[in-house]
Amino acid sequence: MFLIICLYLQVTFTQYIATQIRNDGQIKQYKLHTTNEMIVKNGQSIKLNQILILEIRFENDSQLDIQIFDEDRKHFRIPQQPPFNYKDIENPLPLENYNYSVIITNDPVTIQIYRDDRAIFTISELVYSESYIEFTHYPQNKQMWGLGERNQVGFRFKQGIYTLYARDEPNIIEDGKRPGKNVYSSHPVLLSMEDNGKFNIMFYKSSSPMDIIYQEEKMKFITIGGIIHLKLFLGDYSPRTVIKQYHNYLGGWILPPFWSFGFHQSRWGYNNSSKLVQVVEQYQKNKIPIDTIWSDIDYMHDRQIFSVDSNRFTKQDYENIRNLGVRYIPIVDVAVGVKYGNQDEGYKKGIEYDIFVYSPETGYRFQGRVWPGESYFPDFFHPNISKFWNEMHKHLYNQVEFDGLWVDMNEPANFCDGECSLNSNLHNHQRKIDKMNENINFAYIPGAISLSNKTLPPHLIHYGNYLHKDVHNLYGIMDSYYTYQALKELGKIQPFQITRSTFPGTGKYAQHWTGDNGASWDFLYLSLGQIFSFQIYGIPMVGADVCGFMGDTNIKLCSRWIQLGIFYPFFRNHNNDLSKSQEFYNIDHTVIQTAQKNIHLRYSLLKWYYSIFIREQNHGTIINPLFFVFPQDNMSYRDFVMDTQFIIGNELMGAPILDESITRKAYFPESEWYDLITGLNYKGQQDHILHCSYSDITPIFIRSGYLIIQNTKESIKNVKSLDNHYRLIAAISNLVSIGVLADLKDFENEEEAINAQLIDFKLEIIKDVVILNLSQCQSELIIDEIIIYGQECIFQNCISGFYKQNSIFIGPFNLGKDNLKLVLQ
Repeated sequence: MFLIICLYLQVTFTQYIATQIRNDGQIKQYKLHTTNEMIVKNGQSIKLNQILILEIRFENDSQLDIQIFDEDRKHFRIPQQPPFNYKDIENPLPLENYNYSVIITNDPVTIQIYRDDRAIFTISELVYSESYIEFTHYPQNKQMWGLGERNQVGFRFKQGIYTLYARDEPNIIEDGKRPGKNVYSSHPVLLSMEDNGKFNIMFYKSSSPMDIIYQEEKMKFITIGGIIHLKLFLGDYSPRTVIKQYHNYLGGWILPPFWSFGFHQSRWGYNNSSKLVQVVEQYQKNKIPIDTIWSDIDYMHDRQIFSVDSNRFTKQDYENIRNLGVRYIPIVDVAVGVKYGNQDEGYKKGIEYDIFVYSPETGYRFQGRVWPGESYFPDFFHPNISKFWNEMHKHLYNQVEFDGLWVDMNEPANFCDGECSLNSNLHNHQRKIDKMNENINFAYIPGAISLSNKTLPPHLIHYGNYLHKDVHNLYGIMDSYYTYQALKELGKIQPFQITRSTFPGTGKYAQHWTGDNGASWDFLYLSLGQIFSFQIYGIPMVGADVCGFMGDTNIKLCSRWIQLGIFYPFFRNHNNDLSKSQEFYNIDHTVIQTAQKNIHLRYSLLKWYYSIFIREQNHGTIINPLFFVFPQDNMSYRDFVMDTQFIIGNELMGAPILDESITRKAYFPESEWYDLITGLNYKGQQDHILHCSYSDITPIFIRSGYLIIQNTKESIKNVKSLDNHYRLIAAISNLVSIGVLADLKDFENEEEAINAQLIDFKLEIIKDVVILNLSQCQSELIIDEIIIYGQECIFQNCISGFYKQNSIFIGPFNLGKDNLKLVLQ
């Protein structure tokens, strides 16, 4: 592969010249022309588009759209219908001032976006053809994040060669080298910090297989199809501002149901439903809260999707699970096994509706191989797909009343390199000559691995005459979109599905887990960066398989993973059938203690955590690296801080230990910080050494000026155990602290949850009185205890906490309805 890279570096770019052909103020067009007819890449001649159109749209004062496309508009574009109904502005209104300017120079053409007299984004060194597009950007500095999905150790985007092409590759860690280490999703989204401290986001609106080569202070983007379509969002000095702008463009993200924030247990290898019941009972026996039990492909009849082996997975056991207060989620793949023919409902209906893709080699249905053996793949662009998908999910629901879905293998994954060895017995149907297509001889292959490797061939033709290479990265979001619609048809008010393959906009329909990780310290460490990345990408409900999916975990690793995992938005223990069972109660008494303490803490904070999701109003980040909240604090950009510490909302900072040590150095930004459990004070703008044994609660701290609401229930089985009794913990700043809680009588009432209002809490100390005010409250709150960190107990009815500068008021104090104020003497 080194030779290929050298050949690539020797090639010069095309000498395009720009001539303006339209200037409507907010819309400008240029004709780009070159006299070059061919260019050589890797020893192959590529026919260039000699005439291109450059269109620049000033969409608003901080959003810019740039497109470079072929004059006859024959190149692939992402469709505009759902799920791709992004908020592009067709007819932008003229404004007096914009937060940017665009400068175009010739010889050769270079497009630069300026802000504050500095170029913040560049399109230069342009090469443009039907099967190869390339341009170069020159970043201002190395403060960049995004361009995933990748299992990179560390959150910051580093120099290297990276590929975006959805791929089923388990237990792989990015090293920035050939061959590509790309995994399940494609998010060509880059968050950048400018030299002036402001932030911007670039979204390369392309589903094409893509390479990003970031070397020698320049960043080269290469795709093998489509057009150049860039969206630039210009924010302020807070990265969270521009991330909200990007999320708004995508259409935001959905609020998951409250129960989905509980603890989930899964394992590949639960071979019967009595085992599922046993696992739930063991968790409850060991006093570890659990809300959902999952099935991998074990529950299916011979691994056929949309089927249940009713002999091994009985309706009585599913009823037993429900009686234990626990929900159930099964896995659903995309490929339909063919070996049972019309005896299998998925096969029969798929044939009836003709929704399977066809082979470009033979014109017969494409033959792949997945878990059920020889398989057909649905075409999510087919007009009958919605009818088929809805009916099949109803068929599955009639066999087992699931609460959510686990959507897997939707890259799409295939166990062959393209089409498997053909079975002529499957050619008993009409051949479609129009689906046949010649193989594509690519001069450049992103990732340097065959594009058909473990998936569908790039020249396969989908309905609508789309080549698979152009829509491969869209397969997962199409699956999620139609699964969302199917769940809605089943009456789910807040549809919950965890999907593996994602694309920008998936957050409107699904949540995500980070795929088949390894039971290793590296995967534990890098998981936090993955969580942060998906905050940028607009899928905040995300998590990694706790304790690792592949390989055997151990006591220390699993304990540390629990201590971090309780703060993942999505918290699930899952591993494969070749590894040792890793239910927390099956490992060691230390792990049981760790799980009991930490998961109880998670549950006590769940209503507050859910309220942070509601506060963001479907746009924005939930769990943040420190610099998202303290962007002007240079100390927060150190790698060990960026990679290993987090802030939920603005209020709680976690500093878990992600290795075998029992101490760590952690940075505390500008503020006063208090240990959430003890109230011990930590000064801001300095590093501190923290201690945490393997069975301790994660080091977690509340920021001065804020308060959180914590359930006081001592015995918790699941979210149904949580009542309206709370502890209010306030850390004051200038004698004031603020916080929120969703105003919900029943957090599990999904209709109420999606329309929930927030209660704004304000606690302030005026002279010798503590006053707590609520903005509004229709529910009833019983505050059993109010703890004020940073305030000495000088009041008549308080007691001192663990430390002198803490005050505790013992309730109960009843609030809500017409009672919105509490005065403590």
